[in-house]
Amino acid sequence: MSVAGTASLSAARTWREAVSPRTGAHIAVVAALLLAVYWTPIRVILVARWISDANWSHGWLIPGFSLYFLYVQREALKRVVPRSSYLGALLLAIALAGNFLFAWVYIFGYLQAVTIVGAIVGVVLLLGGWPVLRLVWFPILFLLLAIPLPQGHYVALTQPLREMASSAGAMLLPMLVPGLHAEAQAVVIDYILPNGTTGQLNVEEACSGMRLMMAFVTLGLAMAYLGDRPPWQRLVMVGFCIPIAVACNTVRVTLTGWFTVTGHTELARGTPHQLLGIAMLLLALGLYALVGYVLSHLWIDADKTQATPAPVSDRP
Repeated sequence: MSVAGTASLSAARTWREAVSPRTGAHIAVVAALLLAVYWTPIRVILVARWISDANWSHGWLIPGFSLYFLYVQREALKRVVPRSSYLGALLLAIALAGNFLFAWVYIFGYLQAVTIVGAIVGVVLLLGGWPVLRLVWFPILFLLLAIPLPQGHYVALTQPLREMASSAGAMLLPMLVPGLHAEAQAVVIDYILPNGTTGQLNVEEACSGMRLMMAFVTLGLAMAYLGDRPPWQRLVMVGFCIPIAVACNTVRVTLTGWFTVTGHTELARGTPHQLLGIAMLLLALGLYALVGYVLSHLWIDADKTQATPAPVSDRP
């Protein structure tokens, strides 16, 4: 047997010894206790909001993504040797204390839900240590995207986005309707048609682009994590998530305004408006793929270039 094969077999034995049936039972018990402690906040703070608020309906997908990320790391997890860290017990205790405080003392549902992620990190450190946490930190932190923001904070975040969409729409609409005069006032676009007809377009909270941004940031992070790229390229792709989402929402608001001022109001609401939102998501994914293509072809791997042999000339 080769040295590499012996090392692989040794690592496998070490893993089997570390994750014995007894350890597996401990993991199952801890997971069951954690689920029992957090069952109410999961049901009331997370699931109920995912059902009732369309802005957070993507929350159903987040745990599935995290499980898939763990599945992608399955071979690395098989090779790693768990080393328990008592720091995990401290983090778990802090998370459980925070769950109690935010549930009964300070009554802050968002932070109570955040302690779920902290508790998972503590359990991983306690049972697997830093070698395991280095492999699973992203799937765990990815769960934060499923926690709905407090409604007041969410509205405060949508206001600048609505004003940005209003200003961009007022600038672009005259390009689509010659002779139209448009001016943005906060989230309202006042317009005057060439025939003198006046009107207003109100950028509603649902048109702020926050829903598109949350969905696209979720997909963008997932694509950056799964992509076989250098770390700096992954950071660039994550950085493009928000600008692309804002640009696509600007297109949606401008087209909606164009439908309204040209008399096609049936296209500016209901099912056609929802389909336009889906089209913007597809546009965003296309732009994101374009960014990835540019990053892949903008720099040439020097090692591959040097490895390519120069053509041999037939001339003496």
